[in-house]
Amino acid sequence: MDEYVSSSRAPDSALALPVQGFEGGNGPAQGVYGHDADPDDAPQEAIFSLGRVQLTLASPLHSLSCSSNILIVALTGLPRSSQSTITLPPQLIRVDLDLPSEVEQIDLPLPLPTQSTPTTLHKIHVDPTGRHALISTITGDNYYCFIGTLPTSSNHVRKPRILQRLKGALIESVSWNSSTSSTATSASTSFSTREILLGTATGQIIETCLLDPHLAESTSFSLPVPGRSAEKYVKHIYTLPERQAITGMNCEVWGKRAALIITTSTRIYQLVMTLSKAGREDEGSLLEAALVPYTSGEAQPKSLELPGEPINSELHIFAPLRTDSKGNITGISLPRSVAWLTGPGIYHGSLTFPSPSSDHLHPGDGIIESASLVPYPAEPSSAIHISSNYHEDDQHEGRTEVPISMALTEWHFVLLYEDRIRVIGLLSDKVVWEEALDLPPGVKPLRLVTDTMRKTCWMFTDQSIYEIVIKDEDRDVWKIYLGRNNWELARRYAKTPRQRDKVLAAEADAYFTAGKYIQAAQSYAQSSKAFEEVVLSFVDKNERDALRYYLVAKLERLRRTDLTQRMMLATWLVEIFLSKINQLEDVAAAERASDDVENFKAEQGLMEDDMRQFLSTYKDNLDPKTVFDLLASHGRDAMTLYFASVVGDHERIITHWVLEENWVKAIEALSQQDDLDLYYRFAPVLVRHAPLESTQAFTRRPDLDVRRLIPSFSTPRRPGSSDPSPPPSPHVTSYLQYAILELSNTDSSVHNTLLTLYATSSSPSSEPDLLQFLATSPDNPETGTPCYDLDYALRLCRSNKRVQACVMIYSKMGLFEASVDLALENDDLELAKICAEKSEEDDGARKKLWLKIARYVVGKKNDIKTAMRFLESTDLLKIEDILPFFPDFVVIDDFKDEICTALEGYSAHIERLKEDMDEATRSAEAIKADIADLRNRFVVVDAAEKCGSCGQQLLTRQFYVFPCQHAFHADCLINEVTKHLSPTSLRRMLDLQSQLAPSTTPSRPRRGFDDPQNPGRKLAVASVQGLDQLRKLVLPDALLGIMGNAIPGAKSRKDTSPIAMSGSAKKEAGEKQELREQLDDLLASSCVLCEGAIASIERPFLDYEGETL
Repeated sequence: MDEYVSSSRAPDSALALPVQGFEGGNGPAQGVYGHDADPDDAPQEAIFSLGRVQLTLASPLHSLSCSSNILIVALTGLPRSSQSTITLPPQLIRVDLDLPSEVEQIDLPLPLPTQSTPTTLHKIHVDPTGRHALISTITGDNYYCFIGTLPTSSNHVRKPRILQRLKGALIESVSWNSSTSSTATSASTSFSTREILLGTATGQIIETCLLDPHLAESTSFSLPVPGRSAEKYVKHIYTLPERQAITGMNCEVWGKRAALIITTSTRIYQLVMTLSKAGREDEGSLLEAALVPYTSGEAQPKSLELPGEPINSELHIFAPLRTDSKGNITGISLPRSVAWLTGPGIYHGSLTFPSPSSDHLHPGDGIIESASLVPYPAEPSSAIHISSNYHEDDQHEGRTEVPISMALTEWHFVLLYEDRIRVIGLLSDKVVWEEALDLPPGVKPLRLVTDTMRKTCWMFTDQSIYEIVIKDEDRDVWKIYLGRNNWELARRYAKTPRQRDKVLAAEADAYFTAGKYIQAAQSYAQSSKAFEEVVLSFVDKNERDALRYYLVAKLERLRRTDLTQRMMLATWLVEIFLSKINQLEDVAAAERASDDVENFKAEQGLMEDDMRQFLSTYKDNLDPKTVFDLLASHGRDAMTLYFASVVGDHERIITHWVLEENWVKAIEALSQQDDLDLYYRFAPVLVRHAPLESTQAFTRRPDLDVRRLIPSFSTPRRPGSSDPSPPPSPHVTSYLQYAILELSNTDSSVHNTLLTLYATSSSPSSEPDLLQFLATSPDNPETGTPCYDLDYALRLCRSNKRVQACVMIYSKMGLFEASVDLALENDDLELAKICAEKSEEDDGARKKLWLKIARYVVGKKNDIKTAMRFLESTDLLKIEDILPFFPDFVVIDDFKDEICTALEGYSAHIERLKEDMDEATRSAEAIKADIADLRNRFVVVDAAEKCGSCGQQLLTRQFYVFPCQHAFHADCLINEVTKHLSPTSLRRMLDLQSQLAPSTTPSRPRRGFDDPQNPGRKLAVASVQGLDQLRKLVLPDALLGIMGNAIPGAKSRKDTSPIAMSGSAKKEAGEKQELREQLDDLLASSCVLCEGAIASIERPFLDYEGETL
């Protein structure tokens, strides 16, 4: 709408009133505390300005309303000038200011105006959402028209509907239902007014609900119903006692409570009610039952009468808007203030709405509080234009004029006079802006209206429309609250940092003047007042506490990058804290007999807590060395320890407790940090004075290097003292055992240390502990030997006369003979037995050790029974082994029983051996019988049996039959067997062939070899050439001839009976028979198809020449 609004006068003709600050003087505005001039003090654009709306009207304007940016203009229809005779029907002009080019005209069903009766229109009432309009006429006819946004699919024509049931009621005011403006979305889709209240000229209050009968409640439309009225119901619920015309009315509902404010020309009424039901538009009246206490006379409404007859009595309510998180307007909140235009002045007050569940409101009470009557400003004696330099003192004495109309904004009253517009501040009750109306002769302003949703203000005459443009209305509110010393509200409404700084500086100065130095310090810290000036002010007043508060607050507001300033302030604050603590301590000491000593001590404790909190918060802004020096100069050991813990200086804490010889505290401080070097550094002194706590601390840190702790475990001997070292602490040895057994420490130095502590200790329990360590000490997993040095352990134990330990060490070194000798030297027979039993050598060496022990038993003990019992300790020695050790004069009667027992054992052993020999003989005879049976076994061969290799008749030539029933020709078997024989077996077969072939096949062809008389050379050459050449050397024909004589029952070509043979021939025949049997074992030891197939599973299907194998 800005392009339709133009200024009503030249820019220089009307200037804004000056902004009144809290600083005096007529000179140029100076900045606060030396700052440059504040741009806020420079002349600024006026908050209010008047502009004319460029809208051409066809006929005189009767009334205007603006709601939710919807402008509704009512025209009378009379011609604009006397020359024109065209009379138009009364109209409503609807203009959506968001779309100002779209103007709708709605004809009103009223009689055409005449010169005698220019119009029958009385008032146009529009709801805050701009969707409903109620038209009242002077004849008592009332009309309802839905003026909201219609759906795009609707063909509905806006047409006022006559309200038959309200005929004859002259409606002066309407209280619209606030629930219809709850959200913008619901407002655009609802066609019902819901429950509304109508105030008439006769003081009656009527409740009704209006709905255009041609519109449905939803976004869809229903068919029109003929004869259907727009009123859902009409209820007369209350009548004012004086029956005056109701000029204004507003009803608010919150929860189950409701409040109704009613105004007439001279009275204002307040009616507080409790609702009995939620109140739905289809259930009848909402307030009828709630007003029963007033209608029955049980309660009277709270009322106030202000005499005088104003030109117009108007009721205005200001309600803030309700927005969502994104800043979108979602509705109107409960009203905050009320203003009533009366004859004496403006009755203004704030509205309070208690909780619906509270019982503070009862019938007869009111909701208007802090009400006051603001008088109208006096009229100047001559007509002048009030400029921006207008000041209250410049007002001339004159008469008081009652305004025609008024409007209420958040911070101002807008008053309309016949020739000017004035704006009065709500907080100051003074004129802040005034504009003279430059209207044509005979034209007078009619009324002011406001848009409660968009917070705009309008003024109209019968020919023109003006907008009072409001910009930054709360711009100077902070100054007013500043002048009233209301610092909190002044800070709230200060918009710029400069404004907030002014408020804070003025607030701090006020507190400082009043002696409230702590509050002044907090405010000074937030302002930009010079640091030196503030500090000197507190120093001059000797207000150290206020100075501390100021410095802390100032430190909080410094940037993180201002390292130097932050460090200086923090260090200064440390000194101030220490001085305050010393002061309180001195006062408490001086007032020891006083009752206030406890208060001083408590205050000192609080101050120390504050200092600890400060050190913890600003540790990064403090130089540790400087702070430690300050704390030391003031003797604050506890604070020193705290700051050391804050900055992580654990070494200082441990050193302090060590110097104090508080070993437990020192160990606690050591355990609370992670630096392992501190463990190694303080371990000697802590282990010496608190071994239990120290080793417990070491145990909690398995990542410690035990090797570096070894120096702390050895107890130094006093110089020049010959006394043995004191026994080691059992806690130290327990820790070393924990490190070895639990932590699996394999460091030889750790093991040697524990061994040394055990070996050199004078404690009675050290010997068992040493032996147990030697017995249970784990070996090095890499070498399999003990982790400690055996030579060192042996020397150490020998020097400390640890005999048993030496024996065990000899055993671990494998020197069992030496261990046995050492045990026997020390007359420890049992230890010698253990060492002999541990020997891992052969039985001969072990027997030697046992004989040495036996010689000792017999020679040293000289006791036959002891020697006999000794024999029971081992199975390696018998009675005859120790008999040589007895002297010759020993009588056999002393060990006759033992000898008899030994002889009986030998006899039983001999008998067992004889039984074993007999059993072996029987087994050999059985094996011989089985072999003979095998030689005489036979197999039945079918005449049609075929060879398993060549497939021809088996009985055509020499053959072999296996127990598995597979049969082969002899030559076929030779060919098959040579394919599977290993090179070693193949060479053996060729060797047998070479030994037997010359005597059986002397005329065999050479087959390509140059020297037939040297078969060994052929074999050597074939072995070099490969396995295939070896197979080619096998001669099946020669082997057939050889094997013929080896087959049982076969006849030789010559007579070879034993009778015809000589002795040498017999020997030769026997050797050849043995060779044939060996050859037969190679060929026929197993079936070539059964076991041979398994052996050949890895052979390829094709040989190297591509032939199938």
